[in-house]
Amino acid sequence: MDNLAVARALEDLGDLQELMGIATFKVRAFRSAARAIEGLGESVADLARDGKLEEVRGVGAGVARRIMELLETGKIAEAEELRAKLPPGILDLMNLPGIGLKTAQQVWHERGIVTIDELEAAAKAGKLRDLPRFGAKREEKLIASIDAWRKRAAAPKRRPLAEAMIAAEALCDHLRVVPGVVACEFAGSLRRRAETIGDLDVLVAAKPEDAAAIMAAFAGAPDVVEVLGHGETKTSVVLDGGMQADLRVIPPESWGAALQYFTGSKDHNVAMRTIAVKKKLKVSEYGVFDATGAKIAGEDEASVYEAIGLRWMPPELRENRGEIEAAAEDRLPRLVELEDLRGDLHMHTTETDGKSTLEQMAEAARASGRTYVAITDHSETLTFVRGMSRDRLREQKKKIRAVEESFGGKMRLFAGIEADILGDGTLDLDDHLGELEWVVGSVHTHLGMNREDMTKRVVRAIESGKIDCLGHPTGRQLGHRDPSALDIEAVLRALARTGAAIELNSSPLRLDVDEHIARMARDAGVPVVLNSDAHSVRELGFTRYGVGIARRAWLTKENVLNTKTADELQAWRAARRS
Repeated sequence: MDNLAVARALEDLGDLQELMGIATFKVRAFRSAARAIEGLGESVADLARDGKLEEVRGVGAGVARRIMELLETGKIAEAEELRAKLPPGILDLMNLPGIGLKTAQQVWHERGIVTIDELEAAAKAGKLRDLPRFGAKREEKLIASIDAWRKRAAAPKRRPLAEAMIAAEALCDHLRVVPGVVACEFAGSLRRRAETIGDLDVLVAAKPEDAAAIMAAFAGAPDVVEVLGHGETKTSVVLDGGMQADLRVIPPESWGAALQYFTGSKDHNVAMRTIAVKKKLKVSEYGVFDATGAKIAGEDEASVYEAIGLRWMPPELRENRGEIEAAAEDRLPRLVELEDLRGDLHMHTTETDGKSTLEQMAEAARASGRTYVAITDHSETLTFVRGMSRDRLREQKKKIRAVEESFGGKMRLFAGIEADILGDGTLDLDDHLGELEWVVGSVHTHLGMNREDMTKRVVRAIESGKIDCLGHPTGRQLGHRDPSALDIEAVLRALARTGAAIELNSSPLRLDVDEHIARMARDAGVPVVLNSDAHSVRELGFTRYGVGIARRAWLTKENVLNTKTADELQAWRAARRS
């Protein structure tokens, strides 16, 4: 259990005590201890093991006993007992934006209200306005707050990487032009490029005297629809669409330490601080401190890691999956970057379900730095998207050659297809695939097959030797469709045997394969292709999301097939097909 979890448990105990009317000095003791533990630069679990809990300022014998109980059992008995005595729903009421503990306690004791539904009904009936600190306007705000809360509750809890990225970038762009802002970055799981994101964490480096204006600018950002909390160093808001975003203003001298701390992950930070403790150092969001309390690092991230004997690690690796050991031994890989990608080998045009023409897709890809693309419209059996017939493919190939010629040798275009893997594992247009220059094989129908049959289906298609790349292997769509049942190890063995590649589909609703399968592919020696699966010019930019997942999988340039030149790719294809 990490420091933050312990701190939250103590805060919760203090809240429960206050709700039940327990003496104020006891409540204050637990909250003070919670703040102290949250800011510790060393593991509270290690301190407990070494019998040093009471050496932490603000942690007395009573608090230490409850921390030990929490670490040993996962809960605090007193908190469980108090929670059982409270009316069901009162804690939800207390956590409702615009309410808080004091107001929840007030409406409970003076009106008998213990649920959000009861509070909403009372506000709509005008039965709260005569209470102290209420009135008609506060009733109106309360009704609006409850309505906003219901909408958020109905919205997905986690959002796709792309949605979160766009929102965070807009906030950072808004803040970077505010006077006094020295630096602005998003942190948390978004900076680590997790495939789905909960809340947004935004950090700003600025002098304390500039914080108020920066907080006001954040609260007034165009996408903000509700302000949940507004303080001197932290402001929380809800964005249009339901995501919560938190802003913290950090002194410039602590910028690196805060960026490292709030980027996480929790497991990475715990492991890192364990190393620091062994070196008699303390690491927190404020900096790195030696045994005398002197600050020795913190202005930038690299200095934080260097102070405890580690190399800086890319955020995508910070999950405590071996990156700390690799950094200590100076063997961190150089991860693949967006700029390493030379080609895009999966895209669609207006011939099937795309929204942009062949010419538009090719020109946009060239403008984004690609030197080759494969045009891979759908095959014939997908009639609902006007799948390509043999004759249409031959005509498209002629057009591809003409468009390629118009680039004067600066852009290569491969005539390809996304061939449907049929239910029995055969490939749509099987007898025509040899005429094409790139073949993606993908499952689009009967996604609910059992694991054994789906695996046989996909493996048969791979072993036909006619596909160059297995497209979006599991068929999942984040938040909409679960992955198909598939023995991914058997699939990777088949790909390795035939020399074919696997696609990391960069569409933000897919990101299929995920980071775990991508790492398995790397370990199995199967090349990964980072494709956009773009259906329009705008969607060509999806590859940046795929790159983030590839980096989380520890993939290097050498593991990604489309970092090769066009000539190298053709040589690879010729070699595996021979």
